[in-house]
Amino acid sequence: KLDAPVRHLFEPQKKRVSLRLPSAGALPLQALRAALRERCGDESVEPLLEIRHGKRRIESDEDLVSVLAVTATYGGDGPTLQVVARSGSQLPPPPPAATLLPPQVGRLRLVSFFRFASLGSSRRQHLLEEMSSVLARLGCRGSVYVAPEGVNGQLSVPEAQLDALSVAFAALRGVEGLKLNVQHASLGTVQADAAAAPYRKLIVREKRQILTDGLTEGDERGEGPAGDPA
Repeated sequence: KLDAPVRHLFEPQKKRVSLRLPSAGALPLQALRAALRERCGDESVEPLLEIRHGKRRIESDEDLVSVLAVTATYGGDGPTLQVVARSGSQLPPPPPAATLLPPQVGRLRLVSFFRFASLGSSRRQHLLEEMSSVLARLGCRGSVYVAPEGVNGQLSVPEAQLDALSVAFAALRGVEGLKLNVQHASLGTVQADAAAAPYRKLIVREKRQILTDGLTEGDERGEGPAGDPA
């Protein structure tokens, strides 16, 4: 069970997540914390979290084994443990609240981008805020994901805002020089108010990873063609 103040650190952001520990090998508490790190996607966050069973803190293998043994007598899938922030710890802030978007106008072009970069927690948070602000202001729609390994996005952008978006994204700290892959004009455009408009929402959020199987060197440099809308 994830305490509300730590829920935004996990992917997906749910009240409860199920973790299965290996039956052999790693020490039980070590295995549990490794599973939490995997869900967080940021190793620097996991030490800031505390595990509890009721009011009892789980701070050793003996603590966890004792809880597992007691709850095993009742059957079921295992104990419900609570993940909370350690007292006095400073957690990364939650992502910015949704912004009221201006309507899209004019002709739209599809835009995609992909850039590998080593992004710490603070830099990812700044990118989420900066990208959300820029995209909302320019009337863009689509999805953008920020992860410890880089950024990835697919958007529909008003043609009149393509240059402004390119300039703003190229100046983003941490992913300087980010280039946009813009759908060629010969492939046509679509009016923003048409039923065929590719995206209706703007999603800018953090993910554990953005890697996709089958990437080529050109993909890593962000040189591939603009992707089709999801």
